[in-house]
Amino acid sequence: STRPTGYGQRDISEDNPELKKFKNIIIKLGNNSEIQLNPTSLGVLLFIVLFVIGLTPIIVWNAAGGSDGNGMCADIVLAEGKIMSRCDVEESTDITFAFLDYREEMAKNADGNQEKTGRRIGPYGLGASIFSLLIPLSFGLGFGMIYRLRSKNVIKIRKKAKALEKEFASALFQLGNRLGDGYPAEIAFQKVAVVMDGTVSGKFFELVSMNIQKQGMGVEKAIFDPHHGAILYYPSNLIESSMKVLIESSRKGPLIASQALINVSEYIKQMHRVDERLLDLMADVISSMTSQIKFLTPAIAGIVIGITSMITQILGTLSGKLESLTSGGSAAEMSAGTQMLSMFGNGIPTFHFQIVVGLYVVQIVYILTILINGIQNGSDKLNERYMLGANLVKSTITYCTLAFVVIMLFSIIAGSIVSSVGTM
Repeated sequence: STRPTGYGQRDISEDNPELKKFKNIIIKLGNNSEIQLNPTSLGVLLFIVLFVIGLTPIIVWNAAGGSDGNGMCADIVLAEGKIMSRCDVEESTDITFAFLDYREEMAKNADGNQEKTGRRIGPYGLGASIFSLLIPLSFGLGFGMIYRLRSKNVIKIRKKAKALEKEFASALFQLGNRLGDGYPAEIAFQKVAVVMDGTVSGKFFELVSMNIQKQGMGVEKAIFDPHHGAILYYPSNLIESSMKVLIESSRKGPLIASQALINVSEYIKQMHRVDERLLDLMADVISSMTSQIKFLTPAIAGIVIGITSMITQILGTLSGKLESLTSGGSAAEMSAGTQMLSMFGNGIPTFHFQIVVGLYVVQIVYILTILINGIQNGSDKLNERYMLGANLVKSTITYCTLAFVVIMLFSIIAGSIVSSVGTM
């Protein structure tokens, strides 16, 4: 709300049809030929593959028999140091880890007490929790790759133009001085290109000079020719406007052109100062939002998932042990055990909870990235797509990596806690 108004930047591939091919994945072949691939197809394929693999626990369970319990044999568990089917494990055996771990649902009966419904809910298993990380990863990588690949090549061209804009003020000042010394524009471009050799501005002026010398073009055509003009390699409204000022003022004489370019160079310097001041004013807001995207949100969400996984595993195991302990006791003990079980309830499986939190992370990254781009650059769709591609991929991978590590560590802790309780 406090950002000064101004103009954003257009997508240079929309202004120049020759640049539209750079929205695709370009694979160079021999004989100057190339293959262009649509990034959308690759991103959608990646999304579908990861999404389907992430849903594997639900697909396996339903394919093996569903919630009536017939699919229990499809569950793979680690018990007594051996990997085996759930059907081969006795109820009294402690299970270290499980892939699916569907549990019997507890619901209140007419008397208000908790009782088993015979229906299985889940998956609560560690394997299912890890597979669920692929769901937010599919959204982050799938859409992130589409945004990134569609803007990667075009943004490289724009960055070259931006680098030219940064030093263009001094380049125009030198060009204006050469014109003021009485040199024609054709010679002035060549002399400035030699002086600024090795810089971006030097390369631009060198392109103009080569078009003049080797292809016999005039200054205007050497810059703006639709097929060979130097402006094609540095698409920028600022550079284009400055060169148009040069062409128009040159018609009134070299001294007028010299003064016009010197005035334009001074204007560009002042404009860069305004940009730097604007970035300085918005630095606090931008840095806070950037840290949220890159680390804080993925880290906090990953830790929350790990803690939830640990609590769910401990409560689920304790519920089973408490049930087995009270099943053979007196009526009072069984009533007390039932009340304890009702306190725990079913609980939300880490599989589903992680999907909710993971998609929340993807949404937060998406929203904050659009806000950051709007604050920094105004209406700039090209840079917005590029930032979305970079942030979605990096932040989602960071979240999934941290969540995986924390889930594994906390599951080991939960297993040791449950084992110690079982030996008491």
